[in-house]
Amino acid sequence: MARRLPLSKLYISKRLRCARNRKSYGDKWMAVLFSDERKWNLDGPDGNIKYWHDLRKEPGNFFSRQSGSGSVMVWAAFSFSGRVGLAFLDGRQNSSKYIETLENHLMPFAGNIGGRNW
Repeated sequence: MARRLPLSKLYISKRLRCARNRKSYGDKWMAVLFSDERKWNLDGPDGNIKYWHDLRKEPGNFFSRQSGSGSVMVWAAFSFSGRVGLAFLDGRQNSSKYIETLENHLMPFAGNIGGRNW
């Protein structure tokens, strides 16, 4: 497996410029929040060509469900002030379900980020 992504010189210079521009944000970073969601398939990799496994351990057995693979969708966020707990999402996510996720999991945490004006 490749140890790093093959980045072009142009892309490297753009990433460095972006980082240098944001280095002087100072207190602005206290109002920034990063969030992401990820789906994990419960029956193993989903179309991944490569994945990590511990070669020192004996290969385990692999079982799959007869009715198809199951999956779990997880959402999380963090900021300078801390992290939001993991949210396990039900079903497919659309805009209304994502708004519901933010209301239930992010908004209670928002006061820690920027107080009442966040």
